[in-house]
Amino acid sequence: MKRFLYLLLALPLLGLITSSCDDDDNVPQVNLSIDYTGATMEEEALYVVQGQTLEISALRAIPVEGTKAATISSATYYWDGRPIFRTILSPFPVSINTTDMEVGEHTLGVYANVLQVDKSIGFAVTEFPVVIVENNEEQPGEGEGGTITPDTHMSKTEK
Repeated sequence: MKRFLYLLLALPLLGLITSSCDDDDNVPQVNLSIDYTGATMEEEALYVVQGQTLEISALRAIPVEGTKAATISSATYYWDGRPIFRTILSPFPVSINTTDMEVGEHTLGVYANVLQVDKSIGFAVTEFPVVIVENNEEQPGEGEGGTITPDTHMSKTEK
């Protein structure tokens, strides 16, 4: 009889715990914004002259309109699927030296832990092409830099 009573007392607590978990509507709603120099944006890709350095000077979480403030707690950068740098220091800068990289198209990925008011901890993922060219004549523009806001995919972090 005591076991039955304990079970009756535990069921409401179990329901409370499970109702607060796995709430997919509670994922942060942000886009990543990346400030860069040493490259030129053309047709959804960054172009960098081989031997020059692509500088990411700032990575920011931009809340979707109608949502609350958000920030990033850590970021990991990937080059062609391999991790190259991880940082917890805001604004999450990284320098990517292209001296020993092959000419052609590569992929720069960013994975960031995102914190947003009234949301669960989230994980932002984005990737975009970076084209390494041999010389200045092949690079569109002057390599002046700018800001890119690539498509960002959000999910909950693993527990």
